[in-house]
Amino acid sequence: MFRIHPSTRRIFRRPSTLIRQWSQTRNASSERGRQKTTPTHWTDEKLKTHSEYPLSAAMSKLIHPKHTSLEPKSYIANPSVRTAGVHVRTQIVSPDLCDDVIKYIGHTLDKHKGGDILDINPGAGLWSQKLHAYLQPRSHVLLEPRHEKFGDYLDPLLSAPGSRYALVAKDPCELATYRDMVADGVFPHQRARDSTDASAQAPNNTLLVTGSLVWDPRLPGLGFDSMAKQLFHHFAAAASTNDLFHAFGLVRTLLWVQHDDFGPMIASSINGMQKANRFLEMTHNMNVVVGPECTARKTGRGSTGRDPQYEIESTVRALKAGREKGMELPPHRRDPIHDFAADIATTTNGTGRSTSAAIQEYLRSQHLAGKSATGLLQRAFTEHYEEERSIRNEYPDVNLERPGKKGQPSSARLADFYKKRASVVSLQKKKVDLEAIADIGEEMYKLECDILGMKDGPEKDAAMKELEELDSRWENRLENMVTNYAFAPLSEVDDRIAMRSPPYPRLQWDARPYEPLVMRQTEVWPANRLCLISAEPIPKPHIQSSDWFEWVQDFVFGLYSAPIQGIPQALDRMQHGLSDIIEQCPSLKDPKKGGRLQMKHLRVRTLTMEMIEELVQAYKDWPFKAPGSNHNKYFRNKPAAHLFVGRAGGGG
Repeated sequence: MFRIHPSTRRIFRRPSTLIRQWSQTRNASSERGRQKTTPTHWTDEKLKTHSEYPLSAAMSKLIHPKHTSLEPKSYIANPSVRTAGVHVRTQIVSPDLCDDVIKYIGHTLDKHKGGDILDINPGAGLWSQKLHAYLQPRSHVLLEPRHEKFGDYLDPLLSAPGSRYALVAKDPCELATYRDMVADGVFPHQRARDSTDASAQAPNNTLLVTGSLVWDPRLPGLGFDSMAKQLFHHFAAAASTNDLFHAFGLVRTLLWVQHDDFGPMIASSINGMQKANRFLEMTHNMNVVVGPECTARKTGRGSTGRDPQYEIESTVRALKAGREKGMELPPHRRDPIHDFAADIATTTNGTGRSTSAAIQEYLRSQHLAGKSATGLLQRAFTEHYEEERSIRNEYPDVNLERPGKKGQPSSARLADFYKKRASVVSLQKKKVDLEAIADIGEEMYKLECDILGMKDGPEKDAAMKELEELDSRWENRLENMVTNYAFAPLSEVDDRIAMRSPPYPRLQWDARPYEPLVMRQTEVWPANRLCLISAEPIPKPHIQSSDWFEWVQDFVFGLYSAPIQGIPQALDRMQHGLSDIIEQCPSLKDPKKGGRLQMKHLRVRTLTMEMIEELVQAYKDWPFKAPGSNHNKYFRNKPAAHLFVGRAGGGG
């Protein structure tokens, strides 16, 4: 066992590595003085301890946010950032959660047995010990900046006879920490690889990076609203250049994060496919191992925008994929959606495909029967169904379709009930109308795929005429949509295509190999909704240039500034006439690879990895680039407004 103590702060190699130094907790300071913790954040419910998890009581005594002794002097890299005050690193207190995770994905961890572990922010070390016991590593490095706070938990591990644990008491939020560990030989069994050598991009299963990036409330980063996101993006970007711990080859990360903080980074619907999500999916295979319980369905920017029938269809696929691998969700690690998915799979011959009307009626009946559809149905729906259940229980003889005058609820209560029912019915009808438009879009897509496989002749001519008629119907229906729902049919048809069409589900979420285990908020302290994210870098082909991913990232940044646009229009808004490169990208019109006949209907967010790589290569080779744009940071440095300058339309 050895310890590496904090070194003198040094100037980093480049400004981008300057990440705020944080400890177990902090108080933000400003010109107005020290801010106080937001009173509503640290509720009694969040801070409640539970007798089934004794470690929660111990953590309450050790890291309670009201303990002013936990407020160290902090280095503030960006004084303009305002935070909620004290930040606590949430600790896992449930041994069962750890055991269930290892049992569930143990077969994916076996390749790391007997290797090395880098453990970020181990804290009380419960997860660390469970993982150590399973993998039996030759070395287990604990990167813990607050050893003095967690020493009672970590010192027994460090000082045990034959211990394979080691302590690095440095700040995990500084990228220099990881480079120093590589340079200082903290992992003596690992060999740094030359980034120009093909072996550098090979997976290195002898090293696993795990730990926690959970600060509650979320910790702001530099240029990010979250330190967890900032660190993860740095870790991900380092894979292509073999920087940080990827200096030893491409390393898998297995990290605990806050769901509400990190969730948007993994697109769970086509609406969530933004530039950051797209680039991460192109460079990493990401899977959610653990997720939180369902909460009320969000609206607006916090919503995935995916309708219940597609949520359930995706869940049916994941449950089936898991069963084929022998991964059955334990009963205590399930949510109602898993039971709903099992029912729907039975009634749809295993496909999970259903209509909006059928799913809405099914979920209504389940909610009335006492099985919560929270998280799938809108809050207005669940509240209305709960009121209906209450009335039926209180007045069992009342026919709510034709109520009598005796022994019934008050007229005011009934009037309110019928008013809300009318609103719910109206919303359901609107969903049916949207679905009918999406049916046209999906039919048009299928016909395009058929036409692309036809030879010239009468049959193809007839199909083209039918396609024109469908396109006209599609445009007319969209023009008659009210403004609030203008993009809804596009999202619905794109979600269907992304989930069901070749060459594979377009979203990694829909292609997940198993359904995540469900954790309870009480299994961590303070109470929180966490995820466990597994990310394995995708090797970069050696034939590509060393700066290939820089070009990809820059192009994606420009292209995904308008992910809902058709490809021609999106390209022309990046640079005048850029849509000409479509002809150099055969996958865009190959139905087996997800292509379409009408490019205006191939929207940016439905592109596959192969399509984007073809577009990037075509752009690099395009001789008509604007002056000063022939480099791999052009779109990232270009003012956002300039991305929307170009010829109108874009054609098909």
